[in-house]
Amino acid sequence: MKIKKAHIDGFGKWHDQDFNFTANPQIIYGPNEAGKTTLMAFLVSILFGFADGRGKNRFAQYIPKDTSSYGGSLLVEVNDQDYLIKRQRGRNGGKVIVTDSQGHQGGEQELEKLIGTMNRSLYQALFSFGQRDLAAIDEIDREDWQQYLQQLGAVGSAQWDQLIDQYQKDADRLYKPRGRKWPLNQDLHQYADLTDKINHARSKFQRYQDLQADLKSNQKILQQAQAELTRQKPVLQQLEHLRQLWPVYDEWRNSQQTSTPGNYLTDQQVITAQELQAKEKEIQRQHENYQQRIAVIDNSHVQPPRQTVQSIQSLQRLKERVVELQAEEALQQRQQTRVNNWQHELTTIKDRYHHPLPAPLDSRAKAELAQLLNTDPVSRTNANQFSGDLSRTSMFGIVGGFILFIIGLLANITFLTALGAIMAFATVMYLYYQRQGSHKNPTAIKDNSQALNVFGQKYGLQDFPPTQWLLMQGDLQRAVELVSQIKAAMQDQQRYDHQLAVFFQQLPPALQKLPLSSVKAKLDDLLEQRQQARQNVQANTREKATIASNLARLNQAYDKVYRQKMILYQQAGVHDNQQFTQYLAQRAAAQSQALASDAYGQQLTAADRQALSKYANKDELMSSFASIQKQIDQLSLTITKAQEKVQQDKVEITSLVEDGTLSNLEQERANLAAKIWHEVQEWLHYQLAVEWINKALAGASADRYPAIIHQAEKYFALLTNHRYTKINLTVDGIRVVRTDHEVFLVEELSQGTAEQLYISLRLGFVTVMSDQANFPIIIDDGFVNFDNVRRQRMLDLLEKIAVKNQVIYFTANERIKGLGIKIIDLQALNHE
Repeated sequence: MKIKKAHIDGFGKWHDQDFNFTANPQIIYGPNEAGKTTLMAFLVSILFGFADGRGKNRFAQYIPKDTSSYGGSLLVEVNDQDYLIKRQRGRNGGKVIVTDSQGHQGGEQELEKLIGTMNRSLYQALFSFGQRDLAAIDEIDREDWQQYLQQLGAVGSAQWDQLIDQYQKDADRLYKPRGRKWPLNQDLHQYADLTDKINHARSKFQRYQDLQADLKSNQKILQQAQAELTRQKPVLQQLEHLRQLWPVYDEWRNSQQTSTPGNYLTDQQVITAQELQAKEKEIQRQHENYQQRIAVIDNSHVQPPRQTVQSIQSLQRLKERVVELQAEEALQQRQQTRVNNWQHELTTIKDRYHHPLPAPLDSRAKAELAQLLNTDPVSRTNANQFSGDLSRTSMFGIVGGFILFIIGLLANITFLTALGAIMAFATVMYLYYQRQGSHKNPTAIKDNSQALNVFGQKYGLQDFPPTQWLLMQGDLQRAVELVSQIKAAMQDQQRYDHQLAVFFQQLPPALQKLPLSSVKAKLDDLLEQRQQARQNVQANTREKATIASNLARLNQAYDKVYRQKMILYQQAGVHDNQQFTQYLAQRAAAQSQALASDAYGQQLTAADRQALSKYANKDELMSSFASIQKQIDQLSLTITKAQEKVQQDKVEITSLVEDGTLSNLEQERANLAAKIWHEVQEWLHYQLAVEWINKALAGASADRYPAIIHQAEKYFALLTNHRYTKINLTVDGIRVVRTDHEVFLVEELSQGTAEQLYISLRLGFVTVMSDQANFPIIIDDGFVNFDNVRRQRMLDLLEKIAVKNQVIYFTANERIKGLGIKIIDLQALNHE
């Protein structure tokens, strides 16, 4: 097993954290409180379950305080297959889910298939150690290592250990060597007391010879039965041994009969076929994605290109019309300013005369009025000439001022507007005062009063003094012009309002109630949307063309992959993926059966296979076992009866003694002896069973023990620079032999050398047993007492161990960062 990745949802100080174990050995650095122990506990807890929180385990759960999530997952590799082991909060160590690379999920049973007979205590005893374990090396003895060997090296060792414990408990309930209250201890004590009493009370008795002969005869029968029982017991033990091995033998025999598929593909061809299957699925997935994309494009609510173009043109025209209307609106605003000025000027003129203004005189009427006002021909001529010159000059001044006024309004130049108004007004005032100075004398006016009255009635001038009639003509003419200009401006405003109403009717309903200043922005948005829609249509068209090209390419690639796959399928004798899957399952089963056959075959000796081959099936073996058991039971019954007769003879012999209590004592002792016999048989039955099982388990793993010690000696020599060459592990402790043949107890070694010895034994055990149990080796700051040279040797050794086992080494030694090897820095993770 190899741990590739770890994800912690919540465990102690870690939450939502990922770790990638890419290096081997994998060095994990972190100072105190960085989370090393928490991470190591997480790895073990995911494999073997969370601590239950009771007793001393209440501080070993690592339930996080800053998140509700508790648990995480490990991505492990077992036999070149990836499995995701996820464990979360739950009962009995947490809820576990195991997912293989095909997506199949399972629970505890699937996890047991991955870890086998390994449990938490065994794993921590063999594959995980730290400074505290190194300090306890003097407590290791041969029995500990033998027990580890039995648990890993024998079939069903856990069940055998439970059976040994049960037999030992049953035996202890009957007898203990130093006990007093146990049944057999009490009966033996009572038997000794009875014997003392009988020997004390025994005296002469009659018929001694006859009873002695009968006693000898019964004793002979007893001896023969006991001899036969002694001969039959090994046979029964052998049959019991064969009965225990029958499941292994049956599996081995069945695996020998399993046939491999007829059409065989090499591993490389199988990998190629699986890669072709993956390519085929990927091509199908891409094909489906393209089809789905085409469906999405076809179902998108985008206007057709022609309709979109027409809509854009219409919106563009409306936008241009908005610009025109905005310009005209500005003109109308300036025109309204002029209208206001004209209204003011017209009101000023009307206020000046205090009467409704008549129509201005034409040139003929003006000439007629001039004649009426001036009777002197010379004066009239001069006046006419003066009036003509004055009219031309005033017209230039008025027209020039008006032009400047209009230009200032249109160009929005206040100075020109004011200058034009002042110029026109000054000209009018100048004309007025000049005409006041050129009035004819009152006498002339008086002479033509009748004619002037008629003239005034004719042209509506009767409300004004005749002397003002000529002078006011400029104001009257200006008033007519102002009325005409105001009327034209009002008509222009009505025309603009009509155009604006027609324009708003052409707008979309959502824009008809907006002000003209906001319509342009909205039209810009609509234009952008329409143009984006047109671009989307064009992009969709191009994308569909690209997808069509890709689909054609995928079809060609699919045909090629399919032909290559079918060539391999034909070689394997299958026609489709389902049959190929079945073929792979049969092939894997055949390979598994072959491996199982080898494994089971290693657990059976040649003698065991030869002995088991005599029986066709388990029933036949059980029949032989039952037959021998029956014979032994019959012999036991014969022995019991013979013993009873012997005892009866002895009782009858002793009853002949004059003391009447002797008979009772003999009978009581005989009954007690029979009871002791049955208790001894039962106790021996348990003890022999325990001894037989221990010998069987020791035999199953005996070949491993020397290999472990040999491997440990090689590692110990490497770590100590070949100062020590031999390791002896005895029931009394550990002894090592130096190159000068001097022997040392482990207590006599320095702490660093003792720790090197402990690590050598651990790693030697792990290396030899890697074919039975290959798990990651986790070391928690195990080299604190090593100097730099020893630490470097240790790292070199871990490099060798990493060839077969994954090694994960936690350390707080900051010097490890300077060795140039790839590490996981927990301190850096904590600072992120």
